[in-house]
Amino acid sequence: MGTWRTVIAIGIAGVFALRAHADQPRPPDPTAAQNDLRAVDQTFIGVYGHALKEILVDAPPTFLVVGDSLILLRRGQREVRPLIPPIFNELKTVAHIPLGVFAIISPANGQSLRATQRADLHRLRERIPQARAAIQRVGLAPQQLQRQEEMLTAASQTADRALDQGQLSDSELTAFCRRMRPLLDANINEAVPPFLDELNRHMGALLPQLSESDRQRFLVIVSGVHQARHDNSVMQYFRRLLGDPPPITQRLIYAENVSTEAAALHLLGVHQMEKRVGEAFFDDPYYMNRDVLSGAASAYVPTMQLPQMGVQ
Repeated sequence: MGTWRTVIAIGIAGVFALRAHADQPRPPDPTAAQNDLRAVDQTFIGVYGHALKEILVDAPPTFLVVGDSLILLRRGQREVRPLIPPIFNELKTVAHIPLGVFAIISPANGQSLRATQRADLHRLRERIPQARAAIQRVGLAPQQLQRQEEMLTAASQTADRALDQGQLSDSELTAFCRRMRPLLDANINEAVPPFLDELNRHMGALLPQLSESDRQRFLVIVSGVHQARHDNSVMQYFRRLLGDPPPITQRLIYAENVSTEAAALHLLGVHQMEKRVGEAFFDDPYYMNRDVLSGAASAYVPTMQLPQMGVQ
């Protein structure tokens, strides 16, 4: 009997101890809290992404310049126009060969080429006869054809010299590049006008399909690489067409490092949603077209004690 009393007493004491422990505040667990917040934010990102797709149905007519195409999106319909004329690709492809020779050799900094560099140079060198034969069949003007031959010959000779010597001095590589400069400039100057003329021809055919109100509000998204952002050729065309719209309105958008139509549409959804967010929360449809942290940063950065940039 005494044993049972002892067991019961211990059990009751344990229950009271557990209750007392439960009543005590738990120590903070920053890791668990951060994981919980991360899960909440992931949910926000997911539902926001769904909302971006839903809102596209309300977007104004939008022209996308993505890859080799001009795409008009409006009211759920999609019209695609090929954008790149043959001569653009022909002159661009030949110009890429001397650039490729430089890109392969340059990292060696005048020292011996590594095995991978030699292999890449062999691969590019083997393509030069193919390029030379192809440009004979595409209908270039005699002066254009002569220029391509000169670039291919110089690229071939430079690649052969580097492979034979196992290296190429910086001075030799620079001399090759400076020799190529006027030829590259000429190819660019002759490739861009037909490209922009093709874009202009398509826009001339597509714009009459839009109503007067749509012509006043359509958007343009131009995809391109980071390096081409400044003074991008297509952006120059649309700036003039649209009367140089203020950048803050985001009527003309440069989609940096966007390479697919799906990614361009995601960006369109972002801009449409953030216009609504700006108007609803801040009474300014363009509020979100800048960094929302900018105001706080402008106030705080001047007060910060920054590290010294010079040698102490």
